[in-house]
Amino acid sequence: MTQHYERLTVTIQDVMRHERSALLGESSIVAPISRLTLLPYAAVTDPDVFVRTPDHIRMQHPVTLQSLADRPRTSAVIQTCPSLKYNFLWVHADNDSYRDDYKTFLNQVHKVSEELPSSIAADHLFNRERARRLQTPWVRLVLASGPINSSHGAGYEKSRTNNELGAHGRDHKMDEITLMKLCGMPSPRKNQPLTAEMRFHVHKVAELYGMSCKEIERNIMELMQGCRLRLEHHLRSCFENKFSPARTTSTVPSRRSRQ
Repeated sequence: MTQHYERLTVTIQDVMRHERSALLGESSIVAPISRLTLLPYAAVTDPDVFVRTPDHIRMQHPVTLQSLADRPRTSAVIQTCPSLKYNFLWVHADNDSYRDDYKTFLNQVHKVSEELPSSIAADHLFNRERARRLQTPWVRLVLASGPINSSHGAGYEKSRTNNELGAHGRDHKMDEITLMKLCGMPSPRKNQPLTAEMRFHVHKVAELYGMSCKEIERNIMELMQGCRLRLEHHLRSCFENKFSPARTTSTVPSRRSRQ
């Protein structure tokens, strides 16, 4: 399904903004019982996962899978959500032609006529080598600035991959540092304070999710240190005690849940 934009000509920058807006928008949808929001998936075991879940989102906003032109569904698949008006390309971690596939996606779905410049990366939101190791081989692609992509690849993602952190066979959602990459922020550095630009980003995220800046900064630093914490850390124990003993993943508190 082709996205509808106010301008007739869709640019690479339009698509980048749209992808960012779609992911931030979906992450703000509140679950009716827990009053929590969930960060979107970055890597999954099978495309069926993001077709079926999260339940509270997919019930209101179902998605379908489409084929990429001239490509088998074992290599790439398009996720389409008509009600939220978004499309995303997911590729298998073994797909070495992902950039060419993204170019096809741009033309097929967004009708982008311009060439994808070398300064823009077709970025795996989850390191694909890590996705292979953790047996979650389907990874969401987004457009990202080349320098930002390289910064995260050499920083946070390299550290997480080399340390072999993460549960095998478990679907992975975005985290605070993935949000930084999505929003055009470079990777923070281990044992170094956040820059003024990063702290401003933290402030915007804190406003979006109704959290404190201090808590988000602490979680970023702990992720850089290799701790397995996520954005829901401060709510997990009270949520489990109140609702169920089941383990939750990458949940974030909604602003409304605190009112």
